[in-house]
Amino acid sequence: MINTIRAEMLKMRSMPGIWVCFGLAFPLTALLVWAIFASAGGFPGHTYYYVHTLNEKRQLLGAGYYGITFLAPVLGVICITSEYRHKTITSTLVLTPRRERVLGAKIVVTAWWCALMAALALVVAIGVGLPWNAALGGVTSQVTGQLGAVIPGLVGATILLGLFGLGFGTLVKNQVAGILLVIGGTFILEPILVALARAIFHYDLNWLPTSAAQALAGSLARGFGGNHDAISHLLPWWGGGLAMLGWGLIPLTLGYYTTVRRDVS
Repeated sequence: MINTIRAEMLKMRSMPGIWVCFGLAFPLTALLVWAIFASAGGFPGHTYYYVHTLNEKRQLLGAGYYGITFLAPVLGVICITSEYRHKTITSTLVLTPRRERVLGAKIVVTAWWCALMAALALVVAIGVGLPWNAALGGVTSQVTGQLGAVIPGLVGATILLGLFGLGFGTLVKNQVAGILLVIGGTFILEPILVALARAIFHYDLNWLPTSAAQALAGSLARGFGGNHDAISHLLPWWGGGLAMLGWGLIPLTLGYYTTVRRDVS
C-alpha cells in the first residue's frame, strides 16, 4: 500500500492541473483578504478598516475557503480522471491489480494534497492579511488567537470537498465533463434547488455539498458575502461533516462497482 501511495504522489506532482489549482489559490485568497478589509467598515474617508469582530478575524484567517470550495473538488476530479485522460489507468492496474488498493491510495493522496492546499491558503491569508491588518491599526495577536478555531474547519472542509470531487470523478471518468459538472452542480444547480425547496416545500436542503461544507467550515462561511437567512438554516458542524463524508464515500463506492472494476483495456 505504501508503494501505491508513493506512486500516486508522484503522478499527482506530474499533473499540470494540480499546480494550476494551487496557483489559483494564491490570488483568490488575496482577493478575499482585500474584500474582507473593504467590508470591515470604518469611518468616512477610509475605504479599508482592520478586522475587529470575532467573525471578521476568523474570516480573514480562512479567506482561502471561498476559492477552495471549487478548487478542492476540481483537484479530486483530476486525481482519478487524469488516469483516463492520459490513458495511464491500464498500466496503473497492471502494477497494482487490486483496484480497491488503487482507490484507497487515491483517497489518501487527495486528502494530502487538499490539506496542503488549505495550508497554502492559510499561509497566504496570514502573509497578506496580518501585515495589512497591523498597518490599519489592528492587533495581530487578536487575529492569530483565532487560529485554533479556524484550522480544523478549513482543513476538514477542504479534504472532504476533495473527496467529493474524487468520488464524482470515479463516476464520470471524463476530466472536462467532471470538472464542469462539479462546478456547475455546486455553484449553479445547488442554489437553484435550495431556493426552490425552500420556496415551494418550505424544506431546507442543507445537506447538499456546498451547504454541508459551509456548516463544517463554521464561521469561515457565515457572514461575509453570505445570505444570512440561508446560513441560519445550516446543519451543525458535525452534521455538515457527516453529510460531506457521505457525499465523498457514496460516489466512491458507486464508482468502484460501476467504473473502476470494469475492463479498461
